[in-house]
Amino acid sequence: MAKFRYDKNKKRPLAKRILILILAVALLLGIIVMAIPARAEGSTENLTVQSFETGKLADAISEAADGTDYNFIKNIAVLSGTLNAEDYNALTAIPNLEIIELAGTETEGGIIPENALPSRNQLTVLTLPKNTVEIGKNAFSGNRKLVKVLMPATVTKIDDYAFAACEALEEVPVSAAVTYIGEGAFQDCKAITEFVIPAGISELYPNTFSKCGFESISIGPDVKKIGGSVFADCNNLKDIYAYGEEAPALDSDVFRNVSAAVHCYEDSEESYESWKQNNITISADLTGEYSLKAEVSAENSETYEAAAAETEKADNDEPQTEASEEEAVPAQGQTDTQPVQSQSAQSGGLSVGVVIVIVVMAMIIAVLATVLVMMKKGGKS
Repeated sequence: MAKFRYDKNKKRPLAKRILILILAVALLLGIIVMAIPARAEGSTENLTVQSFETGKLADAISEAADGTDYNFIKNIAVLSGTLNAEDYNALTAIPNLEIIELAGTETEGGIIPENALPSRNQLTVLTLPKNTVEIGKNAFSGNRKLVKVLMPATVTKIDDYAFAACEALEEVPVSAAVTYIGEGAFQDCKAITEFVIPAGISELYPNTFSKCGFESISIGPDVKKIGGSVFADCNNLKDIYAYGEEAPALDSDVFRNVSAAVHCYEDSEESYESWKQNNITISADLTGEYSLKAEVSAENSETYEAAAAETEKADNDEPQTEASEEEAVPAQGQTDTQPVQSQSAQSGGLSVGVVIVIVVMAMIIAVLATVLVMMKKGGKS
């Protein structure tokens, strides 16, 4: 009688096919999953909002983003509209913003509210609304990567700690219009190498410039008092240009850990003798009248000139007749805000949600295929 012998080699081709199928599906899933962040980042890096209704910037951003992940948005430009505190809060919902452009917008009452955009981890360039008059307390504090701020010449007040701990900040276009710089406003701004305190400022409040990276600073002629620790720990400060005919009164620790020469007019030398302390020396070699050197840069001026031109063009393009006004009314179902959609929406590409659905479907197909193969194997045995 012939003895039945089990041949293991018969199962090997089927096992190999199952293994190859699983590997192929896994490879496909890997390619799709890896493509999601690359595609999303490339398609939503730049976002433009054409206009919005005050208090509803979040809705306009959501429409422009077209459902894509806010984590991939790096730059945003808002071209028109008036921002309030809620709208600034909407910008904080986008965690990785590097550039925020608001030159074409206005801020409610000309005031940027307290804590408007503090501690943004990636923010490097910020353009303020064109009608800004006052920058609120802690408005942009803790933006450690912020390098450049563009602001209109309408700004008159920079409140307490507005730019404190902006360690990388190199350029702040403080113009002659600024008449108030608050306590700690530029504290710990290590990258600023020079600063001009405008005429019209009568008092410097405590810690305004402490721990800054100044090499030189010019003090306007109207300053009468300098508060405690204003220049404390400005270790790079070497030259102080004091344009006042009378030396401003000093509070405690103004020049703590500072080694610098105070340059004043010859007629004022005796008054500034009171400033001599530790490593502070007086040099009566100042000549010429005080002039504000820290005027806004060409880039800053051009930015707001362009914004003003756009506003004027928009006003001139408004419908003038009843017929044209009717034509300008949005069709039923449309809104009066028309944000520019992200590139993914414009190009008709797949959104992240669609890709995720495809991945899930591929996984389901892989599982079903494996089950069917196994069932077939079981039937043959």
